[in-house]
Amino acid sequence: MKLLTKINKNYFKYGLIVFFITDLIVITVISQVVKLDTEKELQYGAMEVAKIIKVHGHFPDIPPNYSVKIIDYQDSVPGLFKDTIMFDPEDQTMDEFREYQFSQKINGTNYLISHRHFAESVWELFIDITPIISIFLGSIFLVMMYYNKYMSKSLWKDFKDNLDTLKSYSFTSKERLQLQTTNVDEFDDLNRVLIKMSDRLGKDYQASKEFSANAAHELQTPLAVIRTKCESLFSKDDLSSDTIQSIREIFVSTDRLSGITKALLLLAKIDHGQFNEEEKICLKSIISDKINFYREIIEDRNLNVKFTSENDCLLYMDKRLALLWIQNVLVNAIKHSPNHKDLEIELKKNQLIFSNYGEEKIKNPDQIFKRFYKESNGKESTGIGLAIVKKITDHYNMQINYSFKNFKHTFTFQFPAC
Repeated sequence: MKLLTKINKNYFKYGLIVFFITDLIVITVISQVVKLDTEKELQYGAMEVAKIIKVHGHFPDIPPNYSVKIIDYQDSVPGLFKDTIMFDPEDQTMDEFREYQFSQKINGTNYLISHRHFAESVWELFIDITPIISIFLGSIFLVMMYYNKYMSKSLWKDFKDNLDTLKSYSFTSKERLQLQTTNVDEFDDLNRVLIKMSDRLGKDYQASKEFSANAAHELQTPLAVIRTKCESLFSKDDLSSDTIQSIREIFVSTDRLSGITKALLLLAKIDHGQFNEEEKICLKSIISDKINFYREIIEDRNLNVKFTSENDCLLYMDKRLALLWIQNVLVNAIKHSPNHKDLEIELKKNQLIFSNYGEEKIKNPDQIFKRFYKESNGKESTGIGLAIVKKITDHYNMQINYSFKNFKHTFTFQFPAC
C-alpha cells in the first residue's frame, strides 16, 4: 500500500470519528441555544398576553400556543418551564411543545397564562443538521485529500527519483552512488545514510571480490605444482605398489581440490554479478550437446537417456551459466542413476524436467542444494554442483521443485515461457 493511500485511509477513518463527535456536539449546542431562545420567546409572549388582558380585559385561547384560565385568587403559579404534548390542529397530530406558565392578578382577577411553542426533538435536529455537517466536513476532507495529493507529487518526486536510482544501482559499477537533494531534512538524512552505507558495502564488495579471485589464483599454483610432482613420481620405476597408490590418492585429491576451488570461485562470481552477458541461447541444443559429450560414460553405465522436447526453447541467459546449469544437473542424474536404467529429460515450453531412478527418497530435499550436503555420515556428499545449479536458477528467478515417485527422483525447473 502506498503511503499516500494509507494516509488518506487514516484521514477517512479518523474523519468519521471526528464527524460523529462534531455532529453530536453541534446538535447538543444548537439544541441548548434553541431551547434558551424558545424560553425567552415564551416568557416575552406570556408577558405580552398579560398586558393585553390588562388593557382589554380578556385574551382568547389560541390552541395549542396560548391558553388563559381564571384560577382561585389564593392560587399562585410562579414562572415555570416544562415540556408537554399537545394536539396540533394544523397537523392533526400529537406534538411536543415547550410551555411557560405563570399566574398574575390583573384587575382583581387571578389569571393562569400559558404560552407554548413547538419543540423540535433531538432526532429531528439530527436529521436536519447532519446533512449540512456532512457536506461541510466532506468538502474539507476532499479539499485536504486533493491538496495532499498535489503536495505529495512535488514532495515525493525527488524521493521517487532517488528510489529509482537505488533500484538501478549496482556495486559492479565503479561510480559512487549519487542521490538528489530533496530539501526535506528526513529524506536528506536518509540519503546521507544510504550513500555512506553504499560506500562501505562497495568497499566490502570489492574486497570480497578481490579476495575470492586472489585466493583461487594462489591456490591453483601450489595445486598445479603438486599435480606435476605426482606425475613426475609416476614415471619412476622403483616405486612399490603402496607408494603408487598413495601418489594416486594425492593426485586425485589434488585434482578434486582444484575443482572445488574453481567451483567456489564460480559461486563467488555469480554472487558478485559477474555473469551478465545475456544472449539468446537454444536450450535444446545445449542439452543435446551435453548428452553427446557424456555419451561414453552413459554407454559405459548402460543408461538409456530419453530426451524429448516440445520446441527449441530460446532463453536469454549468460551462455557460460546455461552450460554449467545443464552440465551439473545432467552429471548429478548420471552419477546417481543405477546401471541399466532410464534417465529421462523433458523440455517443455516453460519447464525442464530431469528424472532418474533411485532406491529411496531424499530425506531432506530442501537441503540438497546446500554445499557438500550429506544424507548421512556413511554417504558421499552432493558436492558443490547442485549448489551452483541453485545459484544460477536463483540468478534468473527460476523455480526448482524436487519430487520422488515410483522410485524416480525428479527435478523440475520452472522458467518463463520460451
